[in-house]
Amino acid sequence: MAGLDKIKEYLSSWKRILLLSRKPDEEEFNLLTRLNLLGFVIVGAIGYIIHLIYVLLVA
Repeated sequence: MAGLDKIKEYLSSWKRILLLSRKPDEEEFNLLTRLNLLGFVIVGAIGYIIHLIYVLLVA
């Protein structure tokens, strides 16, 4: 029975999350999109710089 109780608790927590969630408006969506793209560019630039340093030091 403990397994069944865990499943019910898990499903009820997901139900709470879905009830509290909402669709973002256009302004919020655009802001989140820009922030994600900025994060991708920053992480990519850091990776590129690390790779460039590695290639210059090893090669």
